[in-house]
Amino acid sequence: MCGLALGLGSLHAMPPSDYFTPPETMYSFADFWVVRPLDLAVLPLTATTWVVSLPVTAASGTADQAYDQMIRQLTQHMTKRPLGQFWDWENRDQSRPVVIKFSDGYSMADLSPEQERKYRKALQDHEERILAIERAEEVPEKDREALARGEERRWENIIRLLLSL
Repeated sequence: MCGLALGLGSLHAMPPSDYFTPPETMYSFADFWVVRPLDLAVLPLTATTWVVSLPVTAASGTADQAYDQMIRQLTQHMTKRPLGQFWDWENRDQSRPVVIKFSDGYSMADLSPEQERKYRKALQDHEERILAIERAEEVPEKDREALARGEERRWENIIRLLLSL
């Protein structure tokens, strides 16, 4: 029992991941070959149901809502959703606060899941570029500082562009 307690004492929990990206290829394959054909197969059924229910929904004033639920959302799910993007699509209208890192501090912004993914990718790219500038030993110090300042301006322009979308 003591050995078991000692063994458990040495285990450390991994910190939760801040961001999880599913394997895009697998989800894109399933989306293209299974989900979208099912959407296409269901669309005539839902359109027929909408037409049959039209006298009732028109009388109650909910024809537009029924159309949105039975036809518009299904066609958008099939045609406008990026291939393999199931979770972002369901949360497409929801935004959440994200801390954005600038050279002189931090700021809060409400980003959609897609904007957040783009921000995290841009941040990773920015950090890699800064590290490459710092590692470039053959470049004189003055030029490295100028490159770093240029990269910081580039980063801030990317953030402004991202927040404007």
